[in-house]
Amino acid sequence: MDLKKRIERFKELEYEFNKDFYQELKEGQEPHTLFIGCSDSRVDAETLFQAKPGEIFQMRNVANIVPREEEPDTHPSVVSAIEYSIKILKVKNLIVCGHSNCGGCAAIRKLEDYKELLPYTSEWIAQSVSISNYIDQKYPDMKEEDKVIMLEKLNAVQQLDNLMTYEFVRERVASGELNLQAYYYDIGTGGISVYDYDSVFSDMIEEITLSRKPLVE
Repeated sequence: MDLKKRIERFKELEYEFNKDFYQELKEGQEPHTLFIGCSDSRVDAETLFQAKPGEIFQMRNVANIVPREEEPDTHPSVVSAIEYSIKILKVKNLIVCGHSNCGGCAAIRKLEDYKELLPYTSEWIAQSVSISNYIDQKYPDMKEEDKVIMLEKLNAVQQLDNLMTYEFVRERVASGELNLQAYYYDIGTGGISVYDYDSVFSDMIEEITLSRKPLVE
């Protein structure tokens, strides 16, 4: 794959035909949505929302995780993107998007197997291990593939609760200035499920949150 040729084609085919649009973009950005998604290359916010450059502010990481405010502050880059988009850009929507066939969620199910090979990744995704444990306790007879799917969905919704641990998020939600939702994107079917903060999973999320153990004692 020749990436240089792709860049050249962008300049020749995209930029030249939409020069006025890009000239306007250089003056600043006014995105309407913060999209917190998985780093997975198959999940593309612009494609899902049929959006143009400048509409969506993105923060992506393995398994679309948001650290809770009370956790040790070892991942400030994630929170800084959220803080900036809300306080400065004043986005109207905050979407956490999980997806099917998520390698990060699959790894949470086998965390011990990855600790030596992927120590940094394992430390990161360990933030959601309480969700995996909850599923095992609540549904011991569920098939493993169904547990992974439930984890993918619950993990996305859990991040809404994690977001609400930050005062600047709570204030905007309470005032009605910020719409908080979780999405679940099924890659194979193109289906997207939408969950509000007070959705059907709310009781589960409350139990998971209460059962959490701090990452550092």
